[in-house]
Amino acid sequence: MIVPQPDATAPAQSTLPLPCHRCGVIDMPALGPGSGPHTVSARCAHCGRFLQWLSTRFPADRQARRQQARQQAMAQKPPSSMQLAFLRSLGDAGPPLANMAEASTRIDARVRGEVA
Repeated sequence: MIVPQPDATAPAQSTLPLPCHRCGVIDMPALGPGSGPHTVSARCAHCGRFLQWLSTRFPADRQARRQQARQQAMAQKPPSSMQLAFLRSLGDAGPPLANMAEASTRIDARVRGEVA
């Protein structure tokens, strides 16, 4: 069975009924043109007012990209004093940590009980 791939220009998020703050109607938005980095806009189907930008990425894809960016940012910073204090309170006596991402991973493992 062949599964069709989503259209790259179609909004990935489901368009639910949205309220319009100008005319007060709660209805399915009309899709309008995008601007700059935005591909599609949701507009009131009754008065044409802009409601919100719609993403072409699926929620799981957006979450994965957000998590990857967070890990990259944490890898650039040294562990915080709060992370180190929390690890000490959890009884951690492991090797020194290089960055926030390592500290976060070790904290998660300690909290889940994966470290002896």
